[in-house]
Amino acid sequence: MKSNLCIDPERCTRCGLCVKDCTVHALTCDDTGVHFAANGENICINCQHCLAICPHGALSINGVSPADCAPLSTPPAPETMLNLIRQRRSIRHFLPQALPPEVMDKLIDSLNWTPTGCNARGLQFFVAGPDEVAACREVTNKWLKRLIKSGIMGIFLPRYKRFFSAIMDGDDVIYRNAPHLIVVTVSKKSPCKHADPFIALTQFDLMAQTLGVGTCWCGFAEYAFKLIPALRRIAGVPQGHKIGAAMLFGTPAVNYQRSTAPAPLPAGLPPK
Repeated sequence: MKSNLCIDPERCTRCGLCVKDCTVHALTCDDTGVHFAANGENICINCQHCLAICPHGALSINGVSPADCAPLSTPPAPETMLNLIRQRRSIRHFLPQALPPEVMDKLIDSLNWTPTGCNARGLQFFVAGPDEVAACREVTNKWLKRLIKSGIMGIFLPRYKRFFSAIMDGDDVIYRNAPHLIVVTVSKKSPCKHADPFIALTQFDLMAQTLGVGTCWCGFAEYAFKLIPALRRIAGVPQGHKIGAAMLFGTPAVNYQRSTAPAPLPAGLPPK
């Protein structure tokens, strides 16, 4: 789709910042002002960097103007951000109640600023409430119990045998009784399809912490959605998309009193 560029000639000073910052070299500046370079309207990836960098608010791109953008604010202090990372825990015990609508709105809104490779934006999010999670749980448990009884699970997934009896006894090993679930699907044509879903949920995860919402990366749910067609139908996975990542979230039923002190990770290059 062709991009549309609009320059306010009364504000544009031809400083060239937008041209220098354009990663695909879609813009140029000459005596007539800033405009698309040859074929620029076709190679523009709509990252809006030109809009963001213009010091005079002279540029609009694809119908988005400076007035549509939130003002910049001071980032969190480094120690504040580090404490948020330190205090983040994987929550596996949740209260059953759905999150308030205003909290859900903020969480979902934050997904709009998910960075994706080449700004492909080939992501779709299935955000489930208690009823949808219950449906996913029922489908998953029936499928797992059938495979456990058949013996197939024990053959192909012997390392998970410790979970088999818990599943058969009705324990919610997969969804941890969480009231909410988010599943990211990604277009198979996306250039960074392996990384984009995890980047999206990492940002979602940090936003959740600021709202007092607990989260848990859920590889079990991710693989359940990859393996069970009925789950993909519940999630409305579009044609040409695949399951990328999954996360449980809700109000924690536990209160941690301090951060942890993990052993330092190795730094620098590995020894030769």
